[in-house]
Amino acid sequence: MEAYELIIENKVKNNPFDIVSLDDFQTHIGQAVDPHLVLEKSNISLYCLDHANRRAIFIETSPDVDLLQAPFYFIAQYENAKNLIAIPYDTLHALAKKVEVNQERIILFYSTGRCGSTLVSKVMNLNPSVVSFSEPDIFSQLIMIRTAGQSTDAEIASLLYDSTMIMSANAQNQGFQYFAFKFRSYVLSVSDLLYQTIPQAKILFMYRNALTWAYSFSRAFGSPDDNMGERLEKSGFRYMIPSVNKHLKTHNNSINWVEYVAHMWVSTMQDIRSLRQQGAVLAFARFEDLKTNPQAIIHSLLTHCNLPMPEPEKLSDVLAKDSQAGTAGAQDRQKPARRLSDADLVELERVIRDMDSSLSPDTVL
Repeated sequence: MEAYELIIENKVKNNPFDIVSLDDFQTHIGQAVDPHLVLEKSNISLYCLDHANRRAIFIETSPDVDLLQAPFYFIAQYENAKNLIAIPYDTLHALAKKVEVNQERIILFYSTGRCGSTLVSKVMNLNPSVVSFSEPDIFSQLIMIRTAGQSTDAEIASLLYDSTMIMSANAQNQGFQYFAFKFRSYVLSVSDLLYQTIPQAKILFMYRNALTWAYSFSRAFGSPDDNMGERLEKSGFRYMIPSVNKHLKTHNNSINWVEYVAHMWVSTMQDIRSLRQQGAVLAFARFEDLKTNPQAIIHSLLTHCNLPMPEPEKLSDVLAKDSQAGTAGAQDRQKPARRLSDADLVELERVIRDMDSSLSPDTVL
């Protein structure tokens, strides 16, 4: 098996929330290394794929950096990267086949976003036996590859499995016993493949009323309509939501922000409904219920995963803080990226009902 260093010359990522890519760095090839390091060293973590060259890319950080405390794992990886390690797909597959991890202790955590999932991830990390990865973005990258037709479902399923097992095995070697993956909302687009490859994993889903969700999401990450082309094409977000890609193909590559967020919310709700129809057993939680009764909602989610509640004082401390403080998603953000008007929200509800008559903004699962 082979692996080798990629020495970082420069970090060149423009937007920290863009989907991960080897293009985030300028590098040159370094020396060969033992591929087993990616299973053994706590400061090496899986970052992205270089699919064109069929390589997985790992990041090495300083030993004292704790990526698990960051609200966005993939951003912390990029910011703290000291070195990269490239491993060919064949070697990645071989490593994953050797991994022995109890699938029943893997937790696949899906959400609409903006619904308290980052907070619940932080609660999980209070348990010393649990590692909760808050938005490892290699899974998002695999959606792009699937939607763009750059690989087969069989290969994508294999890469999803490999990624999950390699990350879990590394954490297991550091003493963790449960392995939670709190995904970006887009990852529901490949939840069918994850369920097929890791059927014993525990599954969580958090969601929120579409109108308040869209208002919050737009405030943190919104775009003006005339900037949608750059967001979708240059940053690749057209491939993150399959229905958006289909819409663009049939509407002369045109979509406005309200239509875009409607596709985001509807596709998430449809994907989780489809996952349940496949036979998956899930625990659901609504943002609105989390706000009014956080202890009970957190207890129900942890119980589904066979995890105990954390110590009351530690839980109260997490609940009292903004889990995304210091980021674009912070509650105290001074200048909204985009503020939806009442007319926008009326239009959003209309678009949602047109897209799926079985859904309304206040649908309860």
